[in-house]
Amino acid sequence: MLLPVFSGQKYSYSYEPETGNYFLHDNKYTSHIYLQGKDARIFRKEIERIDNLLDPENKTGLLTENTIKFYL
Repeated sequence: MLLPVFSGQKYSYSYEPETGNYFLHDNKYTSHIYLQGKDARIFRKEIERIDNLLDPENKTGLLTENTIKFYL
C-alpha cells in the first residue's frame, strides 16, 4: 500500500513501507516513476539530506520538488 508522504505544488511522492519503494509523479499524473532497489535508497538519502538542512528557508518544499523532478 502506498502512503502519501509529500505533496508539493507540481510534484509529489508516496512510499511503500512493505518494500521500501517510492512512487514519484507530477500532480497532473502525466509523468511518473516507481523507484525500487538502489534508486529508492539513493532517493531516500537525498530526501533525508534535505530534511536535515539547518536553514528553515530551504525547507519550503522546492528542494524536494526539484529532487522529484530530477528523477522524472
